[in-house]
Amino acid sequence: MECLFFSLEKEEIQMANYRIPKEIRTELKINKVLYLFDLLFIIGLVVFTMTTKPLVHPMFQIPYYIFMLIVGVLLIVRPNTNPQKRMFEVLFIMLARKRSTYCAIDQEQD
Repeated sequence: MECLFFSLEKEEIQMANYRIPKEIRTELKINKVLYLFDLLFIIGLVVFTMTTKPLVHPMFQIPYYIFMLIVGVLLIVRPNTNPQKRMFEVLFIMLARKRSTYCAIDQEQD
């Protein structure tokens, strides 16, 4: 009886050959440089810009649109020093870190 159970279990193990993904945080790419998050971020920034438009003097509205476009692009750009994160994430980490904590970086670590 034990041999029968063992052989069935062995068949189940061989049949359960699933492909396990190596990463689960893959971002959706729209084209070579634009990701879905970037597009949604720019859309949110456009909505914010249109919402705050009445607060800006009519003479400064076009420069305001240009300024917000430049800020939006600069916030979604990935810096060369840390290509896994966007610039707004880097700025948030920099502002939220504890200044009293010192973290040493090993130069010999490769």
